[in-house]
Amino acid sequence: GFDLEIRVGDDLPGQHLGRKLVSNRRVLCATPDYLERRGVPQSLDDLKDHDCLVLKERNNAFGVWELTKDGQQESVRVSGPLSSNNGEIVLEWALSGGGVLLRSMWDVKPMLEQGRLVQVLHEYTQSANVWAVYPTRLSQSAKLRVCVEFLEEYFRELSVE
Repeated sequence: GFDLEIRVGDDLPGQHLGRKLVSNRRVLCATPDYLERRGVPQSLDDLKDHDCLVLKERNNAFGVWELTKDGQQESVRVSGPLSSNNGEIVLEWALSGGGVLLRSMWDVKPMLEQGRLVQVLHEYTQSANVWAVYPTRLSQSAKLRVCVEFLEEYFRELSVE
């Protein structure tokens, strides 16, 4: 068991309680150089013809990006020459012109502002909210409450939304 887990995404386990620490979303982006070479995708289906940099996270289906547009969820199977379970490595590949990346806005916002990355398919995002998840047996714990309140303040300062 565990006392507290920090979880990204809205797939919370049913037998535990969750408190949202901060709202966040993932966006699609690539370098200007990559987009000049390969073209800017105009639809989700276009991603099938691009080098997508796949990050393996938790128990998400590998190479399937679940995205939301106008409240409707859509998915696309993507592939590319590179994949990893380390987000920092995948981000470095993207910055080197390796392909299209799906990454949290707070990770890529500075690079978008600097022009090192360009957001594509703006209308598509993926929820990447950050949650404090804990077992129901700890719902009245003062120590847990203080810890979660500290985390809320910490993540509020990081928020880019």
